Amino acid sequence: MKLKAGGVAHEILRRSASELEVDGVCVTARLTENGSGGFIAHRTGGATSVFVAREGDRVFAQIGGRAYALTVVNRSSSISSVDAGALGGLEAPMPGRVTRVAVAVGDSVKLGQELIVIEAMKMENAIIAPADGMVKSLSVKAGDMVAPGSPLIVVEPA
Repeated sequence: MKLKAGGVAHEILRRSASELEVDGVCVTARLTENGSGGFIAHRTGGATSVFVAREGDRVFAQIGGRAYALTVVNRSSSISSVDAGALGGLEAPMPGRVTRVAVAVGDSVKLGQELIVIEAMKMENAIIAPADGMVKSLSVKAGDMVAPGSPLIVVEPA
């Protein structure tokens, strides 16, 4: 996705559960919950506290005690120029840990079927199928940490 901060757009691509590419630079970090709704990003050379919240196209982050307000400009080219929602793409609504993945790529799903469960602040949040269809791609597995807006799954409508 592209995020804008202070008038400057930044391209962020998720490569794996622990690897991001930010403006062409690879960033590797292992995330662990800190017990107060945030994460600790463990990277070579140290650890940093991270809190992220999303409201619509606004992303608010506190990284290492520094606050950032960002605006979502558009989805990454990895999702193509078509909005992920139109493709049945579902994103993490909040930071948390994936506790259950109930489907696999190629599975048929029904409207309202539980697909993924994310635990955040001791509460489970089910991600459900937006329509009847087939699981086209899956970006997470049980145990993965996710940030708000992280792509989780794409359900191709039937």
